[in-house]
Amino acid sequence: MTLDQRVTLGAVALSVVYAAVLVALSSPVSFYTLDDPYIHMALAENIARGHFGVNLGEVSNPSSSVLWPWLLAAFDKVGLVLWAPLLVNVACFVITVRVMLAFCLSRLAPEGRDAANVLILLGLALLAFNVFGVIFTGMEHSLHVALSVIAVTRAIDGRYDAITLAALVFGPLVRFEGAIILAFGVGAALADRRWRFAAAALVAASALFVLYALWLGSIGLPILPSSVLSKSAVTSGVVDGGGGVLAGLAASFLENAQSAAAPLLAVLAIGLIYGAIKRTARDRLIAFGLIAVLILAMMLGRMNSYARYEVYVLCAVGVGLVHLLQHELRRLLVSRIRVFILGAGLCLLGASLGPYVIASTPQAARNVERQQYQMHRVIDECWRRPVAVNDLGWTSFRNDGFVLDLWGLGSERARKARQAAEPGWMNALVQEKGVELVMIYAEWFPDLPKDWTRVGMLVDSERKVTPYASAVQIYAARPEAADAIRACLRHVQRPGGPAIVIAE
Repeated sequence: MTLDQRVTLGAVALSVVYAAVLVALSSPVSFYTLDDPYIHMALAENIARGHFGVNLGEVSNPSSSVLWPWLLAAFDKVGLVLWAPLLVNVACFVITVRVMLAFCLSRLAPEGRDAANVLILLGLALLAFNVFGVIFTGMEHSLHVALSVIAVTRAIDGRYDAITLAALVFGPLVRFEGAIILAFGVGAALADRRWRFAAAALVAASALFVLYALWLGSIGLPILPSSVLSKSAVTSGVVDGGGGVLAGLAASFLENAQSAAAPLLAVLAIGLIYGAIKRTARDRLIAFGLIAVLILAMMLGRMNSYARYEVYVLCAVGVGLVHLLQHELRRLLVSRIRVFILGAGLCLLGASLGPYVIASTPQAARNVERQQYQMHRVIDECWRRPVAVNDLGWTSFRNDGFVLDLWGLGSERARKARQAAEPGWMNALVQEKGVELVMIYAEWFPDLPKDWTRVGMLVDSERKVTPYASAVQIYAARPEAADAIRACLRHVQRPGGPAIVIAE
């Protein structure tokens, strides 16, 4: 069995065993570490029915990805939508490992010598970068990482073929940050005088996005998803007006410079600067291109949510450094001790990324099961009427009832009203939609209506990893609904489950 085959089998076995642990420790139906993947799955359910939105009869675009919910919708047709993110992410993890391993071996062990040391160093780097841990978020990040690694390694190798073109073009449709990698690939092609390839990549990517934007406009939605507009002052300033773009870019850069990823990013940046100084000609351009990738990622992206947004840039810059510093790294690889020291250093710098995520993933999955999934149970097993929430995932997945998202990911009206701080907007929307039950983080809404009646709390006393808070406040938007809501809360109480505190 070849090294590639052994690595592939090992990666699959590790993923399957870890997934089994998650299911055993959390729930057979709620085993992802975030509530967000259930937003994508809720949208995918309705796409499979021919409707674009989390609520039937109302269009909305809560997904942070263009392609991801459509991919999941294909799995819904065969009844595997719940497992689809895990299956796709494991496959993408294996592809990423194999591409990175082949690229690193060609630079660091071209004759096969020190291949084991290369594998050890790569494994520790993947641990530090959270390439494995991000699988279990259930999001599109593993696919984004795989496409980014394919695009960057093939551009560095000067392989401008259909595979490279597809990775560059589809990257922005998986995650909008993929446009940064697209820019790198186009820049590399221009530097190599591959004019037709560069033009094809730009035209194809632009055409697909324009068509997507036109289609969204035709159904009454903005050109970017509500999730992106809700989380980014830069994009909301561009789409909604009001300016502040430059200030937003600067603020994003400074915020990311203080993130858990900052130490690793700083070390990678130093390596790129060294490569730009020491290397010549084409390699110097690669170094400058990757420096641009890193800066743009810090200006345009977020790096503050369970170590998932930064994985692609860590991997892209990481493989670039292997190419730029291959001579220096070869000298290190002759010693197993040096390899472990370098790998341990990466893990120490990234301790709050991959090592933390892998260690805390089982508890994070339990958090989602004990909070957001219990909210789903209140709706599905008892209430079965319109509700208002600020966590849209499990409350809308496998639920055909109306869910008003007060934070705005699933409701453009709510997003714009909240961001504009319109007086009385919450009551107006709740009354219009016939909502009587509200389950939210009260801290998120300083303008909470005074006439709502707090009827209880859903409290998870276990260690909090990914939820914003340990307690969800439950309100009756109309006083006469309070008794019915209390009855529902009593119905879903179970021994050993999260505490449901009922205010009488």
